[in-house]
Amino acid sequence: MTVNPQDIKAFPTVFGRDLLAEVPNFVASPFLVVTMEDLWPHFEAQFPRDTPVWFVRSMERSDLEASLPQIQPYSSVIGLGGGQAIDAAKYFAWRLGLKLHQFPTSLSVDAMYGQRSGVRDNQIVRYVGWAIPECIYFDYGILEATPKHINHAGIGDVFCFFTGVWDWQYADQIGRCEPRWPYNEGLASHSLKLAEAALQGKQAIHDLTPAGINLIIDAFKWGGASYHGTGWCPRHIEGVEHFIFYALEARTGIKFLHGQSVCLGLIAGAMMHDRRAEELRQAVAQIGVDIRPESMGLTWEDVDATLHGLRAFVRENNLPYGIAHDFPVDRTFLDHLRRSVEGS
Repeated sequence: MTVNPQDIKAFPTVFGRDLLAEVPNFVASPFLVVTMEDLWPHFEAQFPRDTPVWFVRSMERSDLEASLPQIQPYSSVIGLGGGQAIDAAKYFAWRLGLKLHQFPTSLSVDAMYGQRSGVRDNQIVRYVGWAIPECIYFDYGILEATPKHINHAGIGDVFCFFTGVWDWQYADQIGRCEPRWPYNEGLASHSLKLAEAALQGKQAIHDLTPAGINLIIDAFKWGGASYHGTGWCPRHIEGVEHFIFYALEARTGIKFLHGQSVCLGLIAGAMMHDRRAEELRQAVAQIGVDIRPESMGLTWEDVDATLHGLRAFVRENNLPYGIAHDFPVDRTFLDHLRRSVEGS
């Protein structure tokens, strides 16, 4: 795999204020806004009266497919919200050949920088489709109004570069790398560089200064663009931490704040690798992400059962080989994780 990280380019991105008000002046009509029901009252006044809206209530692929007849009359689709709205908009743009414009309302997930949509097939996450936005618009006013803990959660899709690369290195060391994704030091090093920069800039990320926001978005750009730019290789950008998130969602049916559950998986995965777990736990806490199960509607019994079943889950779902395939989760490990997460 001979890929130069400098050759991988992200989608066009614009930062500004009052960007939504300009939508009627440049988005091809008729357009449809794809968003969440609880978000729409905050933004409705910035659109023309009677703007058509589609509310995301499910990311099951069958439900999205069933909605396609309602979407067909439109020329453009606008994703307005977090990961689910962004991904649903991508799905509709792909299936119906619509122009796509993305307006993330938070930094909670890197979905805006990927071509594929994270849909669910019987509650299992699958990345499908191909949609390239005309542009991604970050409105400072919208980001500033978003509860800080939601923006803070975006660090999950940055620090996951650590455990993703460690998983790749582990697979390489034991000869279990997939032939299509042989270990690539250049990709791994670039991911680790971005993750280390975010770790060093954790105070700026907590404060959501322009510098802190840029640290997150620079990593998001790399994560999304390099997934496609390396021939759909996920090895340098995600691993055990996301597999734990997938397994938790599949077991419980809970729709998590993405980065929050990924950060819980990050700490568990770092412990499995026996690498920098306490340093990362402290950084996640300092940035402002609560990874206690009860903060996500979970119990420790949910977490324990998910981790006990993790080896079977990653094998059944043919996930890239990593520490989760081999690590023996036992009571000692689970008790250690609980003490770490609870800070005791």
